[in-house]
Amino acid sequence: MKTSIQSILVLLCASLAQPSSVSAHDPGTEVESAPGQAPLRISYDEYRRNELEFLAKRARIALFSSSAAAAVGVALVTPAAVNECVRVASSASFDDVRCSLTGKTLLGIGIPMLAAGAVGIIISATMFGVRKGKIRNLEDRFAYEKSRAVRWDPSRTAFVF
Repeated sequence: MKTSIQSILVLLCASLAQPSSVSAHDPGTEVESAPGQAPLRISYDEYRRNELEFLAKRARIALFSSSAAAAVGVALVTPAAVNECVRVASSASFDDVRCSLTGKTLLGIGIPMLAAGAVGIIISATMFGVRKGKIRNLEDRFAYEKSRAVRWDPSRTAFVF
């Protein structure tokens, strides 16, 4: 028993000591390409654009998922409120609403799903909009820098073509 634990620990330490093939990309680092080809170099702006597109895709998925959760919440709350619950008195308080067991169950599941979906929609839509705005700004800067028109470059204090 003791030797098997020691052998597992030795194998674990050996696997941790080997250099990993996955590394963080710094600006201007070399990116692995197909075997037999020279490694590609990408600029920081291209790396940032790729990263923002990935994050925007994740925010879009979160937006769709939150919308689906809110839709399921509405689908559970609506029939429960219409068919399974009745108001006993004419007062405006919720204490006078009586629901069947099915209505209580549907409301108990549907209301939290509806609330979580609504909050998720607000948050993910904001994140998606911000990330798409950053992508547009970056693309506008790319277009400006690659423009063939004569323009003034303040960093060089000269006209560039």
